[in-house]
Amino acid sequence: MTNGYNHQIHAGNAGDVWKHFILVEVAQHLFFRDRSLVYAESHVGRPEYALGAPGEWEKGIGRLWRHLPSLRDFLYFRILADLNPQGLRLYPGSSSLVLETAKRLRALVQAEIWDINPELSAFWQGYSQARFHLADGFSGVASILDRSNPGLLLIDPPYLDAKDNALARDLLLKAEEAGWIVLCWHMSGLETIPLDITELELVFSRAGMDGGKWKGSAVSLAGADEYLIESLRCKAEKLIIALQNDL
Repeated sequence: MTNGYNHQIHAGNAGDVWKHFILVEVAQHLFFRDRSLVYAESHVGRPEYALGAPGEWEKGIGRLWRHLPSLRDFLYFRILADLNPQGLRLYPGSSSLVLETAKRLRALVQAEIWDINPELSAFWQGYSQARFHLADGFSGVASILDRSNPGLLLIDPPYLDAKDNALARDLLLKAEEAGWIVLCWHMSGLETIPLDITELELVFSRAGMDGGKWKGSAVSLAGADEYLIESLRCKAEKLIIALQNDL
């Protein structure tokens, strides 16, 4: 739980699906280009979550699970399928997905991950490629921007505090200036990022998912070249087409 945010309840929901689909595609692109990478995450949860009913995942990844045979072209869904050979029971967190992507591509990654929940530290013990920091993620990530080789950053606050919007925006701009590739996730309608930043948005109903009061979610992308941006847009549209053709 981060600032009152319960990851267990929300794991695998429609917003997670979109965020993680984009994250894995970006990580895969970067690992093909650079065989070693620093990955930072501002607000991490557990490495994985057990899915139980009822849960928000039922209207998110649960809605897409029956489409799995037609989605295996996408690494995100292959990872989920391999994690759940007996049916959908577990859902990985963002950092776990990046670590698994690196493993499959035989790339090296060092994950620097933050959260203020002390209970999370135990869950990350044994992950040699992940260093958990018990501290505020906004200031924590900012402290490494100039000390590390530019890498990949996921900004994923709970947005329960009104200050989160401004803090996420400021961190994105600082990281972009330092040469990092930055993903900043938010639900549609939360105006967090400047208009001149590329935004990849999904309306949940297009993918057959339901986000409750939220109609969609968006991932703002900074620091990426035009090739990566266009590739992501094409992959996103291929995903939608695959889902719609399978209805």
